Amino acid sequence: MGQEVLHDLIAGARVYDLGQCYWNGMPVHPFDPPYQYFMFDYHEHVLKDLGKIEPGFSHAIGMLITSMHAGTHFDAPVHMSQDLKVQGIDITPYQRGTGFVDLPEPLHSMEDVPPLVLRAVMFDVAALKGLDVLPEKYSITVEDLEAAADRQGTELKQGDCAIVRTGFGSYFETDGDTYLHKWAGLSPEAVRWLAAKKPKLVGTDNLSIGVPDLFDAHRVLLIENGIYVMKSLNLESLAADQQYAFTVIVLPLKIKGGEASLIRPIAIA
Repeated sequence: MGQEVLHDLIAGARVYDLGQCYWNGMPVHPFDPPYQYFMFDYHEHVLKDLGKIEPGFSHAIGMLITSMHAGTHFDAPVHMSQDLKVQGIDITPYQRGTGFVDLPEPLHSMEDVPPLVLRAVMFDVAALKGLDVLPEKYSITVEDLEAAADRQGTELKQGDCAIVRTGFGSYFETDGDTYLHKWAGLSPEAVRWLAAKKPKLVGTDNLSIGVPDLFDAHRVLLIENGIYVMKSLNLESLAADQQYAFTVIVLPLKIKGGEASLIRPIAIA
């Protein structure tokens, strides 16, 4: 495909921002440190020194302190372990205070995660049920996923990105307690159904993916199958436009030794 043809295709498409905003006081998992953004340099303070070199010139510089799991983020398989193993490999010899080093294949840290441009299928389970948001702690079944795909006329293929909409992403900025503690998510059977289709990436608009088991989904996707995960997505615009199959672009930060990254994914439909 020529460059002009590709440009025309993209120019004629709509771009959807799937990332949530980041701000001090945003809802983060209770196990994680809070997200904190500070102004390190203020214009009026810098002006006193920098203004001596370049009259009237100043700058502001922000500083960020956060876990890599605040807001919209991406998990590599080494984020989780079972009995200190990831995909059957003992993870402890490769972990340092500054991250992971010399990981054996297939394990890798964030600097080795490539830019991801994937075909994506969204399973809009909330819309399937005729709801804006699924009921509190609703456990999505295999039958729900199959029915959503049938309703939408979509099929998840190997190497795709699977995205699950519960509607709870709409609470991210408005009701942190509901978002953190009452989410709907995938049942253990539904997680295994998705994993068996061998997607490269699974995304959701909630924080912990699984219901009722908080950790089973991570165990199956990350530890057992090496499937990337992204969470806290904003899927409301896609749902409003009934966009169920599209291209996602996900560009994690190349953090040496990192097990996760903040991201701002987009969908092109």
